[in-house]
Amino acid sequence: MSTVYDVAVVGSRGFLGSAVATELERRGAHVGRFTKDHPFTGGAATVVWAAGHVTPADTTRADQAIGDLASALNAARRSGRVPHVVLLSSGGAVYGPPAIAPFRETDEPSPANDYGRVKLAEERLLADQGVPHTVLRISNPYGPAQVSSAGRAVGGQGVVGHWLAAIRTGQPITLFGDGSAVRDYVYVDDVADAIATATERRHEGLINVGSGVGTSLAQLLGVVQKTVAPHPVEVRSEPARGVDPVAAWLGVDRAAQHLGWRATTSLEDGLARTWDAVRP
Repeated sequence: MSTVYDVAVVGSRGFLGSAVATELERRGAHVGRFTKDHPFTGGAATVVWAAGHVTPADTTRADQAIGDLASALNAARRSGRVPHVVLLSSGGAVYGPPAIAPFRETDEPSPANDYGRVKLAEERLLADQGVPHTVLRISNPYGPAQVSSAGRAVGGQGVVGHWLAAIRTGQPITLFGDGSAVRDYVYVDDVADAIATATERRHEGLINVGSGVGTSLAQLLGVVQKTVAPHPVEVRSEPARGVDPVAAWLGVDRAAQHLGWRATTSLEDGLARTWDAVRP
């Protein structure tokens, strides 16, 4: 007989998956950790879908992302227990013009790139399958696990991770565009708290998870420079990539209403904690 878990975390070795699995265990949940080497085959009251098949930089496994989610839902049905699914989607890539930041859950999706289109397809698959679910559109999470013990950026995404990894190894950081692009940076522990709470409350629907504060790349650079001082920061400027929205940050009132959650870690504190964990 297969084990029945309180929560199955699919993608438990990833940046967010590992953080939420640890937080759920801290709260006393019986957690199943699933990866591509240990695939989910059903048997959980709730599933956190944190599988990292695609990143903003690499969407070549888009078909696999959708197919694996569909297979997991079929496996859950065969197990005789259809779970509540908490899907980790993207608040920075699913929204876009003509909506204006701060993006709210009532805004129509308008993905600007393939990554956003894949995440939106995952959301729609859950809706089409009629599975009870919560979609968490997460902004730009960051934290220590985005930089490896060797000082390399991990996971293919996250400007904070890439910048701190470069600084740690004495390399220049890359600034795309003129620094005016605005994003919503939220510390990983706050995100794990929101995800874990979503598994407990099981509110059906769409919820934004972010700091609720827009920060330009120029502002982020200034905080990073103060955080890592006296380490030098060499900046290499590159043209804007053309696929990223100019301004993307989230309205988070619904998270406060349905999860009783707001991010509590300031950008300054979050960057200091991250640098303390990864500095040479």
